[in-house]
Amino acid sequence: MNDFFLNNLVPLTGIVGGLFAVFKWIDTRKRQLKNERYDKYTKLIKTISGSKANKDEIITFTEQIASAWLLLEYKEYYNLTLKIFENTSLEEMGNENWNKFVLPEIKRVIEEIKN
Repeated sequence: MNDFFLNNLVPLTGIVGGLFAVFKWIDTRKRQLKNERYDKYTKLIKTISGSKANKDEIITFTEQIASAWLLLEYKEYYNLTLKIFENTSLEEMGNENWNKFVLPEIKRVIEEIKN
């Protein structure tokens, strides 16, 4: 029994090291995907709020409405989404046209999340 471990120590060490590397890579990849997903979620929130990367960028109501509905793809952030929209004076976020076109869609998304 002792000879088996001595004769196979190098291959066993390599296997254990390889398994550790694979598990470490999987963990790192999961964290990377989670961070990318969060970044996409926050980009949707920024689009809805009208936040621009630069002053020349134009955000259309259609983009804002689509972004609102795309929030439904992020179930892990439903509680956060509700906190953002329910604790914000949404009527004060945009102008009259935003309130007319985008705000009703946000309210529908909120209701959809609650159901």
